[in-house]
Amino acid sequence: MALVAPLASAALTGSSPPGATPLPDRVTDTSQLPSGWRQSEDRIVTYDGDGTGLHVLVADAAKAYKWRTAATLSEPGIDTDQWIGQSCVTASGDRAVVVYAPRQVINDQLGFQQGAFAAVVDLVDGTVTKLPQLVSLAYFNPGCGDGEQAVLSRPQGEGTQLLTVDARRASVTREQTVPGQLTSAVPFGTGIAAATGDSVVSVDRQGDVHTLARTEGTPFRLVPDAHSGLAYQVPAAGKKVEVRRVTDAGSDRLLGSGALGALAVHGTGGHVFVTGKGAQEDTPGSVLPKNWPQDWRVLDVPAASEVSTTGDLALTRVSNGGEAAGGDTVTVVAADGAAQPVGINALAPETGAAFDFRVKPEAPRRSQGAEQSPALGRSADDESTGITTNSVADPSAGLHTNSVESPSAAMRLDSADDDSPEHTTTDPDRACAVTRNDPELQALQPSPAMVEWATDLAVQGKLDVRRRSGWNGTDLSSYTPQGMFPPVALEGGGRVPAQIMLGVLTQESNLVQATSRATAGESGNFIQGGYYGNGGSVHTVDWSAADCGYGIGQVTSGMARSDTTFTAEQQKAITVDYAANIAASVQILQDKWNQLYKQGILANGGDPRYLENWWFALWAYNSGFNQPDASDAAAPWGLGWFNNPANGLYPPDRKMFLSSGYDDARTPNLWTYPERVLGWAAYSQQKTDPTTGTSGPAFTVGTWPTGKAPDAQPPHDAFCDPAANECDTSKPRKVEGSSQPEGPCQRDDFKCWWHEASTWTDCTATCGTEVLAYKATDPEPKTTSSRPASCASTLPANALIVDDVPNTVKFRVGSTNPCAGEKNWTSRGTLSFTFGSAQQNGATVYPSKIDFHQLGSGFGGHFWFTHTRVPTYTDSVVTGTWTPDRSIDGWARVLVHLPDHEANTGQATYRIDLGDGTVVEKTISQDTGGKNTWVSLDSYEFHGTPTVSLSSDTADGTGDDSIAWDALAFEPLPAEPSDATTASPSPQK
Repeated sequence: MALVAPLASAALTGSSPPGATPLPDRVTDTSQLPSGWRQSEDRIVTYDGDGTGLHVLVADAAKAYKWRTAATLSEPGIDTDQWIGQSCVTASGDRAVVVYAPRQVINDQLGFQQGAFAAVVDLVDGTVTKLPQLVSLAYFNPGCGDGEQAVLSRPQGEGTQLLTVDARRASVTREQTVPGQLTSAVPFGTGIAAATGDSVVSVDRQGDVHTLARTEGTPFRLVPDAHSGLAYQVPAAGKKVEVRRVTDAGSDRLLGSGALGALAVHGTGGHVFVTGKGAQEDTPGSVLPKNWPQDWRVLDVPAASEVSTTGDLALTRVSNGGEAAGGDTVTVVAADGAAQPVGINALAPETGAAFDFRVKPEAPRRSQGAEQSPALGRSADDESTGITTNSVADPSAGLHTNSVESPSAAMRLDSADDDSPEHTTTDPDRACAVTRNDPELQALQPSPAMVEWATDLAVQGKLDVRRRSGWNGTDLSSYTPQGMFPPVALEGGGRVPAQIMLGVLTQESNLVQATSRATAGESGNFIQGGYYGNGGSVHTVDWSAADCGYGIGQVTSGMARSDTTFTAEQQKAITVDYAANIAASVQILQDKWNQLYKQGILANGGDPRYLENWWFALWAYNSGFNQPDASDAAAPWGLGWFNNPANGLYPPDRKMFLSSGYDDARTPNLWTYPERVLGWAAYSQQKTDPTTGTSGPAFTVGTWPTGKAPDAQPPHDAFCDPAANECDTSKPRKVEGSSQPEGPCQRDDFKCWWHEASTWTDCTATCGTEVLAYKATDPEPKTTSSRPASCASTLPANALIVDDVPNTVKFRVGSTNPCAGEKNWTSRGTLSFTFGSAQQNGATVYPSKIDFHQLGSGFGGHFWFTHTRVPTYTDSVVTGTWTPDRSIDGWARVLVHLPDHEANTGQATYRIDLGDGTVVEKTISQDTGGKNTWVSLDSYEFHGTPTVSLSSDTADGTGDDSIAWDALAFEPLPAEPSDATTASPSPQK
């Protein structure tokens, strides 16, 4: 039996291997370009995302395809390791319409369908205009036409809402809702063309739908040409695909065919390009391209290539090398807040020349791309705190959503002097069980080896490592992960394969328990997800919409504050301990298997040792299982339509996830949840070794008898059957009130739910099985943080240190105390906070806490940070004030400790109250170049108990720069020093 080896990235990665010649950002040998390139209007536009945003990258032929960043799109307050999306370019080549979202939206049906943001980007000057609607992240969104218009779409009730965008005006000019599920919508003539069921249809300005062409399957990738025609693809019998052209007059003609996945249609501004190696041999007619319409070209490049506006350049791969690697690659390769370099491979179809580029995203007007979208309910010009919020899908929500009740009184608060919500770092008013920003409840970030170890032992029922009392600085009593969350016996026998669980953890969280801001061995808050119910808005708190997904498996069931499924100790363990979280996640997946097994919903006979046979359990893990209605035997039940591979939300010519390369992780929204999990199980996530800078598999992959995991993939229509779930790819239903077909789901409510057993392969010959890397007796791997705490004080012995947390807070990394024997100081005072508030839905809430974070490093093993905002964003401002426990009379030097990361603002203004009401301001840069260090704020003569305050509001605050609160110290001095500061009092804020 052969292992499925991870695919190499080669020149794909944005970072060059040590010792390698750096790749250029342009064509250096212009003799390989087509003649006349200096006068060419050709432009290529692509995109790639990392934790800093989705980068829109542009290169022009006339400049030897020198790459530049037109914009970087993100939303403040969303904690994600990767922004994903897609774009299209208008006919002028001067504008791109972009859809973007955090990676996590694809794990949630509502987020996928209505949780993506949209913007118009001026490719010349970088102006970004964000649109006020949230849209679908389906692969066909957005769709550009042969002019300056584009169409965005999203499901709306039992229909589809179509939004026509005028890119020149950067606005939505028309909204229409039509019955049924329309896909691949594009401007066409004076209206819109789209695919529905087995037809290409047009939608006029009045919303009336007319058939342009009937087909044998569901059409996809519609591209208007310059002569009132429309190119499209449609699946054909024998795993083939046809390329066809229909006109507004109804003439429909076959122009080419090939293997499904071997051909693709692209286009910009009326130009149509058919890509695919050997595409010309698969097209009808003896002479090519004479039989093709004007402005159509066949390009001998890989089918999935991205094509420039005139077809002179094709991009074969685009990646920063970190899309399948989680946060570690970005953390190791890039400095704090820096974008990950992007590697680009390209071909010139005319000359056959190949080019490799390396681009460092640097948007000229980044602040525009980072401003909050108006789709989230507040414009950038709104200076009030009385915000009216919209009801929106939560684009960062987790899974297995619970119904939550109004929260009651706070369960526990931090140790601030004032325990009101305005002054405590925690959330007494929360809806989820375990609060954020409690320094005694931090989540430990595991290494990939630790995750694989815990998973391997958990599936064997042997995850019994002893967690001693106070593990990771908590107040938890001693426990074992599977003592707290015992494994459940599978119906029919057997157990969960390790690679299935590893695939789930990869898809849910990129193998991280804590925020992606924490590296392995460092602690921090758990992944935020939909904790604030804010739909991605940094200005909105909606506890009624909270999604309480916690940790590496995004455990949601039992994690609402009103839920009593778990004890408080279990909820804490799920939050802080990756091993306990994995034990709980395994338990959930086992329950899903048993639930389906009892209903007879089995894959390929139901032997659990085969990876593919977990398809239905994965389906239920992500989107749930709809139980039969005992009172209505005819009512639909089973697994939901969202994750059915036949759903038109996913391209019908897609191959197995990751089987074509790791750049599939750049666009994970093209696959269903079970497809993504099986892809990870076969090819593994990649992680970067901090010591060598090279990437490798994060965990051991499964093994397949043929050596090819795609051999066991189910066909896309495997779960589409007229008798079983009213799904038929060849006989679409009729929408009431319309003569147009819709499909393949033939129900108005899309409840084509699957509840049958299915066999699509002989698993003994084609299916994957697990490979264990760890035996049940293997000890837990160890990890050392690349950001160790600064434990001992280097200040004079008489320095009065005020730490950012009380002395009672325990700094632990797992079961160890890395500062044992090193701490030579005691905190002599308090750091208290004031959080900006807003009135929303009749209550006072604190949006400033959304982007407030803690990490277990810095001085003494803990510090706080947020991002800078302009002063008008009063609901986002955080102010921290250090106060010593005694008065100071005389001269003293004030010093602040700055952590080695997550502190880079150049406008940190400290307000020093000398104890008598006199206030002096001192502005410094918090960027220390990656070092833990003390920085002097100068010396002052004090007369009483001083305070030092630092606020996150700065004149240049855009949400890009981070500002931190760590320890502060007063060093008494015998006389007036040389660095003494004398200043006039400044007014209090």
